[in-house]
Amino acid sequence: MMTQARARPLAWLAASLLLLATSASAQHLRLGGEAWQEDTPPPPPDFKASKLVDIEMPAASAIRMGIAADTIQPNTDTGIVRYVVVARGPSAVNATYEGIRCATGEYRIYARKVQDNPWSEETDSAWQSIRVSEGATTRYRWNLARDGMCDGPSVRGSAAQIIRELLSGNESLYR
Repeated sequence: MMTQARARPLAWLAASLLLLATSASAQHLRLGGEAWQEDTPPPPPDFKASKLVDIEMPAASAIRMGIAADTIQPNTDTGIVRYVVVARGPSAVNATYEGIRCATGEYRIYARKVQDNPWSEETDSAWQSIRVSEGATTRYRWNLARDGMCDGPSVRGSAAQIIRELLSGNESLYR
């Protein structure tokens, strides 16, 4: 016979599993029950490599990364923040036009720019987990989402708020 003390943890576990299953399926639904659908992304915005907000990288990395602050486009309706990120290495400067979906912790690449060439559209890019990318040059997406683009599962309100949080290390409430 199970005692009441032993039944409580099992009830908590069952409730937690139910909540996880419900929230996982709800991530693909909007309020009102309709399926989430991405809007058509605008074309890649112009950016200036001289006006980047630096992204923290490992000390041993030869690549420096930054986000072009004037390209940050939060969309609270779709839950996506789009932006241009620039990678600067010893011999090249490359950029990607990306989006982060805060509710699901996913990213997508829309276009790439290699050196001074025009943007090249990514036609087969799908949403991927930002947690899967563990490499030093791809972990920045997790940092961007955590440090300013997302407020939990929601998009932070405006580009100005996102920039403030990125510059402060998401500590502006405590300063």
